[in-house]
Amino acid sequence: MDQVLAWRRGEAVFDDVSLAEAVAEMNRYSVLSIALPVALSGKRISGAFQTGDNARFARAVAKLHGLIIRERPDRVELAEP
Repeated sequence: MDQVLAWRRGEAVFDDVSLAEAVAEMNRYSVLSIALPVALSGKRISGAFQTGDNARFARAVAKLHGLIIRERPDRVELAEP
């Protein structure tokens, strides 16, 4: 129920999901896509994030997992340092 209400508020709620799953969900709601290497796809994430704001989501993921961000005109790339 909480996830349904979050969606109405424009939020995506994740509870210990793979980073690949979270990125796929976030990419559904934004023109700026997030690129994720396969090696990082198994990392886990929890939290509530504003849909459509992939840049902020990517920054949060990078900080949480010690990753770097490469900003491109059409996407944000997450990578290991």
